[in-house]
Parts: sequence; C-alpha cells; structure tokens
Amino acid sequence: MKKKRRNPIHAYKHLLAKDYDWDYAYLVALEKKKLQRMHDYFKTSKITKDNKYTTRDLKICLKLIDIFMENDGVYNTWLDRAYSGTRIQFRKLDNGRYEMVDDDKEPLPDLPVYVNIRNEKRFFRNTPIKDALAEDRREYSIHLTISLRRQKALHLYHMIREYKLFGWWD
Repeated sequence: MKKKRRNPIHAYKHLLAKDYDWDYAYLVALEKKKLQRMHDYFKTSKITKDNKYTTRDLKICLKLIDIFMENDGVYNTWLDRAYSGTRIQFRKLDNGRYEMVDDDKEPLPDLPVYVNIRNEKRFFRNTPIKDALAEDRREYSIHLTISLRRQKALHLYHMIREYKLFGWWD
C-alpha cells in the first residue's frame, strides 16, 4: 500500500504562526525545516546518482545551522557548566543605586571543542582573541572564541549552499 503524502503546509504551520519580520531566526528556522525535509527525502529516494553526498551535505548544513544559532549540544553543555551555579547578588551604594557583586564567581570553563583562531582576522577586523589572551583576559577570549565559532559555521554553511545547492538535484 502506498503511503499517502501529506500536504507540506502542515509541516510548516507551527513555524508560520511565529512569523516576526524583525527576527532573522524565523528565516533560519524555515530554511532548517526545508533542509530537514530534503534530507529525509534524499535519504530514501534514488532520484540522483550521488544521494549519499547530497544527504551528507544536507546533514552538515543542519549541524552548521545548529552551531551558528547556538542550539548545538557543545554550546549548551558549556553554557550549563559555565553559568549553572552563579548567584547574582547586589550591593546598595551610598547614592541609592545598586551594583552587582560577583565575589564568589568561578572562572569560566574552556569551550570543549577546538576552534582554530589563527585565521580570526578573516572574521574580525583585527585579532581580538590573540590580543585578549596576551592581555590575560581569559573570559573575554572565551566569548570571542564562541563568536568566532559561530562566524565560521555561518561562513561554511553559505559556502556549501553556494557551491553545492544546484548539484543536489542532478
């Protein structure tokens, strides 16, 4: 018995309900949904001769979207380890204002994946990570490394789309 194909509008109805014109995350979510549907289709169909390369490229694109949208397991694990035990405390100043006190703050853990910073100048105007490490500003360098990781994932995602998109259907 042949499986009935559902109308693709049903797959997108939850995304379409959250349309915000001012947010790029909506556009990326639509793209990710479409790539996921294409990955599922190419995994089972025999429409192209290089299906395994097409599904590999689509899977890489899906992982890269998770990285530059900060939805990947590596980033979430690091974020949980870095900020799970912090308590925010405030101290009242003489002028009636408050300032945040971070006396018991533990140092940030290192990012659990390697990010090549040798070519950071391609993604930043100068070399802020190397400068921060030279100035012994470790926490700032960790946040910059996360930003560099996102920029590299976004760049690679667009390169795969640029060079491979039209070849996926040949």
